[in-house]
Amino acid sequence: MRVRMTFFIMVAVIALHAATALAQSDITPRTAISFVGGLGATTQTTGAALGGSVLFDLNDRTSLEADGTYLDRGAGASALSASGRVLVNLVSSRGRVVPYVAMGGGVHRASFDLARPQFLGPVGAQFAPGSTVCPAPGTGIGPGIGAGFGPGTGTCPATPAGYWGVGQMSSFYGRRLGPLVVPAGGVWETRSFTDPALSVGGGLRFNVNERLMVRPDMRALLVFADGDTHTLAVFGVNIGYRF
Repeated sequence: MRVRMTFFIMVAVIALHAATALAQSDITPRTAISFVGGLGATTQTTGAALGGSVLFDLNDRTSLEADGTYLDRGAGASALSASGRVLVNLVSSRGRVVPYVAMGGGVHRASFDLARPQFLGPVGAQFAPGSTVCPAPGTGIGPGIGAGFGPGTGTCPATPAGYWGVGQMSSFYGRRLGPLVVPAGGVWETRSFTDPALSVGGGLRFNVNERLMVRPDMRALLVFADGDTHTLAVFGVNIGYRF
């Protein structure tokens, strides 16, 4: 909570500075639309990152950006991230190469196809349809059906029919599955989680010419839920056109 409060105070101060500088600026604000391609990684997996952004130059030193990114989290898993950021240039944006730092916040939505064997896996004959089982802590005994080690994660009934391993799913999400009802059709459904996220990072803006820019960008995306944090590293290359 203290980290988030400090972050939001910093963003507010930067935004106030930007608004003041805009009134004093002697240059015309410019808008750029960019395509973004790159990689997103956690401690468990690395996948493609694709999206787009709109960048608005408030003045020579400060810009506002809104972006949306699709993140491939491996077979059966994906995520969508949408955020707004304040970019502060470390040198004048009129230069050919402009380093910058960026901070912002938004939402992160992760989805998992639980029927995949690397997560809950196929439904076997261990439990009857309609039975309630608990997600096993960590990975249980591996992907798919597992005996688990001790009590289940999240909120579960006192006397579940058994435990089910969550496979390669991060504990940040696995512990939030709650009670699992064995489906009548024999196939687990897709589950999604939408959480607030903070974005901190920076990059370089290469002004190729008056209209075209290329912007390598690295950020840490901190996702929050129930007092826990899940961190992703996202590297992207923005190819933008200013107008």
